[in-house]
Amino acid sequence: MAAALRWERCVHIHLTVSMDIHGLIDEIIRQSTYLGNFTLDELLHYSAGQNFGGFGISERGDTTFMLAIVGGEPEGALFVDAKGSLFGDKAIYQLEGSEEFRLYKAAPLIIDALVSRCRVYDRSHIKQGGLADIPTIATGTKQRIGVLCLTVVDRQNPVAGVHVSIRKGKLVLATDVTTSSGRACFKLLNGRYICVISGKSGDFSRFVVDFSDAKHESIVDIGGTLYESK
Repeated sequence: MAAALRWERCVHIHLTVSMDIHGLIDEIIRQSTYLGNFTLDELLHYSAGQNFGGFGISERGDTTFMLAIVGGEPEGALFVDAKGSLFGDKAIYQLEGSEEFRLYKAAPLIIDALVSRCRVYDRSHIKQGGLADIPTIATGTKQRIGVLCLTVVDRQNPVAGVHVSIRKGKLVLATDVTTSSGRACFKLLNGRYICVISGKSGDFSRFVVDFSDAKHESIVDIGGTLYESK
């Protein structure tokens, strides 16, 4: 309780004085665990699937956007630029949808203290894609749902804990984190997709995956190309 109150007072003081907001963000980052880089849609999908608690930071020039996540849902938002700061719903309305976020896992008392000062009440501006939004390719044959399983390797060694997202154009359809054996599986309509892999360093690799079977297995070498499928 004492620690929670200290954090709430700290957040209140820093958010009251706009010049201290960047100092507050830096302090929160120092006490948090970096998980990777995500687009807005990827962040929302990942957070919801993991019942996640933490925050995302997006920086462009002199603007900074912070999205606080509680129980997998966006509960707080903070926007800072040269003109000042916006909190909660006013901050959310600054989202363009093309932002890239650094995602961090943080202690609940830190996130709760942050959300108490910049809570979001209207989430209608934040939209997530889903299976129903998958564009249908006119191939003359009926599409069916299949399972796409990817095994991520580095020089034939399985890579655990990297983020894998499946995209159709600009739409993020699904995200997952590889298991200890390097695997990530997705339930999708048969078709051609872009697979984006985000390493622990934040680097991205992109591959095209085309599958038409009920179940498709592919091995992806993050040091090269997609080199085996079955």
